[in-house]
Amino acid sequence: MVALLSDFEMTKTKNICLPVLVVFLGFITGCSNPSSPKKDELIAVKDMLGREVFVPARINRIVGIRAGALRLLIYMDVTDKIVGIEQNEKQGSTPYVITHPELASLPSIGPLMGGDAELILSSKPDIIFMTYTTTGDADALQHKTGIPVIALECPEFGMARDKLFASLELIGKVVDKKKRADSLIHYIKNSIADLDKRTSGIPDSEKPSVYIGGVSYSGAHGINSTQPFYPPFMFVNAMNVASEIDKKLVSHVRGTYIDIEQLILWNPDILFIDESGLQLVKKDIGKRTALFNRLKAIQENKVYTLLPYNNYAINYEMVLANAWFTGKILYPDRFKDIVIDDKTEEIYSMFLGKGISKETKPYSNAFMTMNKNEF
Repeated sequence: MVALLSDFEMTKTKNICLPVLVVFLGFITGCSNPSSPKKDELIAVKDMLGREVFVPARINRIVGIRAGALRLLIYMDVTDKIVGIEQNEKQGSTPYVITHPELASLPSIGPLMGGDAELILSSKPDIIFMTYTTTGDADALQHKTGIPVIALECPEFGMARDKLFASLELIGKVVDKKKRADSLIHYIKNSIADLDKRTSGIPDSEKPSVYIGGVSYSGAHGINSTQPFYPPFMFVNAMNVASEIDKKLVSHVRGTYIDIEQLILWNPDILFIDESGLQLVKKDIGKRTALFNRLKAIQENKVYTLLPYNNYAINYEMVLANAWFTGKILYPDRFKDIVIDDKTEEIYSMFLGKGISKETKPYSNAFMTMNKNEF
């Protein structure tokens, strides 16, 4: 025999069971992902690959992986939010590590160029910033860790700096540092505009020809390693003899290399050397070499060293400092008001929040005038 409930009894049962069911479902949902923010606590952003990523509205813990990611975070003045760094960064000699030695004490999140998913998880970041990646790699890491991954770019500075600015603005949006992004971008633009104003309008016939050698690409290289579109030369409208190289042979990642005979044919008026390759360059242009005897820049003691800007991607602050030094060498009358040490300190402080001691290696012997007797 089936017992039938009256309407009153059915209503009473519903009133008792419904709250219990709601509490039970809430308990299950909470246990399945207790740290998940509510939907209204997430914001959607498009990263540099065009991926739509939902990130927490409030972010307190971050990591940056692959070349240049940590550098961009330091630029954006979020050092206090960084909770782990790649192992190679701990032993690094990059300006951002030198100015922020506290980074070395942070937990390792794995090896260079990507870290380790488990170690990244153990640092409990709210978000992962990633450079030199693809949509597939970024999605895979996000799926594996359950942590939002934002793709950034560390582009060539001379002709693609808008992508750098976009990356800085993206970081600013995600970590609530819009004013910092705006001020740094404004500083960079004004500095480049100032360099251009000082050096524009000079006839090519009155400009010395220049060459940069010893440029670092995943390690040190000799005199034949160059950059046809070297930003410091571009910013001061210099006549870079290597600019005639076919663009198809140029890569700011893998590098650009010339034959020694070509450098002899170009025979630039002034020779600049990236400090990272100085020891190799000294061997290339040492006494009794063809370059030593045939390059007028060497014979006339017009050889200068520049800051080693390529170290786990581009140190943009060093590129800008190199531009000011280059301008002062090429057009001294137009840079009379510039004290290069003071300008370099200003640039470091703007990008990194702190200056770098002149005694700090590998920057202590940068911006030197080389005498041919030293080769």
